[in-house]
Amino acid sequence: MKKLKIGLVLFAGTFAFQELTAQNISGKLVDENNQPLPYANVVLLSLPDSTFISGTISNENGSFTLQATSEKQIVRISSIGYATIYKPIHPTDMGIVQLTSDAQLLGEVIVKGNLPVTRMKGDAMVTSVENSVLSKTGSANDVLGKIPGITKTQDSYEVFGKGTPLIYINGRKLNDLTELEQLNADEIKNVEVIRNPGSRYDATVKAVIRIQTVKRQGEGFGFNLRSSYYQSKNTDWIEQANLNYRHHDLDIFGSIYFSNMKYIQDYTVILKKRGTQE
Repeated sequence: MKKLKIGLVLFAGTFAFQELTAQNISGKLVDENNQPLPYANVVLLSLPDSTFISGTISNENGSFTLQATSEKQIVRISSIGYATIYKPIHPTDMGIVQLTSDAQLLGEVIVKGNLPVTRMKGDAMVTSVENSVLSKTGSANDVLGKIPGITKTQDSYEVFGKGTPLIYINGRKLNDLTELEQLNADEIKNVEVIRNPGSRYDATVKAVIRIQTVKRQGEGFGFNLRSSYYQSKNTDWIEQANLNYRHHDLDIFGSIYFSNMKYIQDYTVILKKRGTQE
C-alpha cells in the first residue's frame, strides 16, 4: 500500500513539471513581397483574458523567438502598416509568417512611404515619427502604444523583458504619464527605446524611453484644441486644450483634459484536442 502512494506522488510531480516547462516559439516574418519584416511586435497573450505575458521583436532577418509557459496562450503579431494576426502556439515552429498590408491604413492618402522607420543607433532602437503615419495618431500616448518593443497597458507602459521604463521628453524626466497627453503626435521627431541603460542611470532602471520633439518655431502665446472620437461597441472620446508660451529658451505649457473611456473585451476561443476533426 505504501508503494502505491509513493508512485502516485511521483506521477503527479512529473505531470506538473511537464505542464510548466517553457516551450520555445519561433518563426520568421515576411511582407507581401516575401522580404524580411524586422522590428515587428510578437506578443504572448494568455487565454481567455488576453493578458500580456511576454513579448519580443523580430530581428533584422524577420526571425523571432519567445517562450510559452502554458497551453492556454496565443501569439499576437503586429507591425505598423500591416494587419495584426493571431497564431496558436502549436506548432511551436511557425515557419514563414506573411503579414499583409492594412487596407484601412494604406489607403489613397497614406502610402508605405509614410510608414515610420526603425533602426538601431548605438544602444537605442530609434523609431521615426515626424512626417510618418504615427504623427497623425493623436498624442504621445497613442504613439508609444505603437512603437516596437513596447506594450501599452491600461495605465502604464512596459518594455519587453524589462518592465516599466523611465520616460523622458527632450531630456526631462516625466513625473506623471498624463503629460504624454499634452504632447501632440505631430510634435514628436522620434522615440528611442533603450533596453540596457547602463551607468548613466540608477542601477534599478532596466529600460528608458526617450522622446525627442520637433524644434518649435515662433514665440509668444499659442494654443490648440484636440478632439478624439472612437466608436465600436461603446463610444469613447477625448477633449483637450493645450496652452503654450515660448520666449527664447523659456517654454511653458499646460493643458485642460477630459476623457470618457470604456474597456470592453469580446472574444471567442476554441480549443481542440490534437487529432480531432472539424
